[in-house]
Amino acid sequence: MNKKHFVSTLILYVFGFLLLCEWIRPLDQITDTGEIHYFVIFIAASLLLNNLPVYRWLRQLLKTSLIIVFLFYVFGSQYLSFFEWIKSFLKDIYTNGKMLLSGNVYDLSDIFRTLLFFILLWIMTYLLSYWLTIRKRIFIFYIMTVLYVGVLDSFTIYNAEWAIVRIVVFGFTLLGILFFQRLVDKEQIRNRQQILGKWVIPLIIMIFASVFIGYASPKAGPIWPDPVPFIQSKADNVFPRKSGVSRIGYSPDDSKLGGPFLGDNRVVFIVKTPTKQYWRVETKDDYTGKGWEKIGEGEFGEFLSGDEINVYTEDEPTRKARLDFKITYPHIVQPYGFLSVHGNEDGYFKFDSGEKLLSYNADNTPSKLDHYEIDYVRTAFSLKEMRETQSTGDLGNVFTLRNTQLPKTIPDRVRDLAEEITEDHDNFYDKAKAIERYFKNGDFVYDQTDVAIPEEEQDYVDQFLFETKKGYCDNFSTSMVVMLRSIGIPARWAKGYAAGQYYGETDGTDRVYKVTNNEAHSWVEVFFPTQGWVPFEPTIGFSSYATILNDEKKESAPITPAIQPSKPTELEKKENLKEENNKQTKKDKTKGRSSKDSSFIAKSKYILFFILIVSIGIGALAYWQRSKWIPYVLLWKYKGKNGGDTLVHAYEELLKQLDRFGVKRNMGQTLREYANYVDYHFDTKDMSALTQSYERAIYRGDSLDSEWEYASELWENLIKKTTG
Repeated sequence: MNKKHFVSTLILYVFGFLLLCEWIRPLDQITDTGEIHYFVIFIAASLLLNNLPVYRWLRQLLKTSLIIVFLFYVFGSQYLSFFEWIKSFLKDIYTNGKMLLSGNVYDLSDIFRTLLFFILLWIMTYLLSYWLTIRKRIFIFYIMTVLYVGVLDSFTIYNAEWAIVRIVVFGFTLLGILFFQRLVDKEQIRNRQQILGKWVIPLIIMIFASVFIGYASPKAGPIWPDPVPFIQSKADNVFPRKSGVSRIGYSPDDSKLGGPFLGDNRVVFIVKTPTKQYWRVETKDDYTGKGWEKIGEGEFGEFLSGDEINVYTEDEPTRKARLDFKITYPHIVQPYGFLSVHGNEDGYFKFDSGEKLLSYNADNTPSKLDHYEIDYVRTAFSLKEMRETQSTGDLGNVFTLRNTQLPKTIPDRVRDLAEEITEDHDNFYDKAKAIERYFKNGDFVYDQTDVAIPEEEQDYVDQFLFETKKGYCDNFSTSMVVMLRSIGIPARWAKGYAAGQYYGETDGTDRVYKVTNNEAHSWVEVFFPTQGWVPFEPTIGFSSYATILNDEKKESAPITPAIQPSKPTELEKKENLKEENNKQTKKDKTKGRSSKDSSFIAKSKYILFFILIVSIGIGALAYWQRSKWIPYVLLWKYKGKNGGDTLVHAYEELLKQLDRFGVKRNMGQTLREYANYVDYHFDTKDMSALTQSYERAIYRGDSLDSEWEYASELWENLIKKTTG
């Protein structure tokens, strides 16, 4: 490749790179994808490697290495070494590959999805290189880019105003350069440099003048209405949605519970914390028979970042939770034992009703934080004191009424069932545990899809307890709260997120959890005068994260004497001794073999490593120099052969060898044109004569045996010339 051709191709690749980057730019705004710069660097490196005169295998090796390095930088920070991460990475590929083959694309890990995206970019850069250098046509890719950006501008938050300007500049430049190259090749113009200047200057002036006029000109308002609501309405008419089907995730509206929901594995936040726990958003205390409403206002006023809200007298060390949000909300998720929150330096926080903690800007508008830290202490609840709680005591009428509230329409059989379950217990804790266990007796089923919606005159809890017995966390938690309240125990409904999926460790003290919309959850809180609100978990498949201290006095159990085995007889002793000797002999033999193997490997590991390196080097050298030794293999292979199709196979092998040698056949070039080029390169006429024999044998049906006798000498001469 000469210098001028390299520079012209590099210019094409630069503009192609800028055009392809317009596909990457919107990702950080419309998706949860981060670290976009790694994708951009990979595109640039791939296009540059495609333009460099290097071997294909080396080019592929460099691209693969680049992908692995980028994946390690993004996902390998929690591993102690690169090799430890490689082991985990290969295991992840195996696991996700099986899921992909089985059609399960929703549970693929983030690192595997990123790997697939890198492979997609690899294919895109290859296609772009093909369009730019071989086909020399880019119009279809240009139109696809315009449509892609236009759709994102219409249907997402992405603003494509300047993207369209860039696409016009890059796309029209590419179209102009490629048209000039096709014209020069077709007309076989020699003085390209002189004509190029006359072509490029008007092209640049036209592009920038068009862009400037189009951008600066006054524009009328939209004539057509927004197409998005129209398309959505038409889609709903053609494909009506199932009644009551919603997508899982946090929602402030719980007034009408029931019905199926769709899973959603989008990551809401990633948390680094030393303990596994609930992440509470809010509580609700007014059950309507259909769902939950809020009563009253928050108990706390405004406070700043870092202010300590709760004070705990227990001698517990302060712990930190660091949260990074991918989907932001104005509310703050809270662990039990919450002390303070850091992260809103320019605004403030305040509690809303239902102990919902909200973040605000200085101008009193809600703010959505994508990162904050929480200080908290470990909470542990005394089993002894909870079992000593048998009544509400002097909690106050307002508090008791609020947290034992039930609608008048609730059926009596709900209260009757609660009393039947708890009749053998005399304290709040054991009664709550009895109801919690009741939902896990085998009669109830956890289901997210086949979930009923109560009729107009039907109670949500009554339907679940006595008719369907099938549902998810809202069904279980709401039913337990209602049953507790029906027998006078203060309880409320809590919602937020479960602990999430374990995602590794940081420095050995903090664990990393990935919390998705699928972890949106609701549970039960029961009030004990000396312990406060204690969480309970009635939902099948979930476990409570509350720590219960078993501080009750335990009665010492009577000591039961161990049963002494009878003495073995003399015959049994001999048989046992013989069996032990046989086992020991087998064990010694096995141990001897394994120790010999281990000793040989230990002594010879450097020799084996050297042999492996030499083998790899010999293999690489043989592959590198294959154009020099393959001709001798072909000469040996076809020596003495005279079969009917020998000429056809030998000629095809010759074409492959010529390509390896560097005498390549251009796209669209006929065999005769290529034969003339080969003869010109080797200063011979053998290739043209051999090609004529090949064409007569293929197209005219001449005797292949006689053709090979004539052509074998020509073929051998050409094969020998390719040995260098």
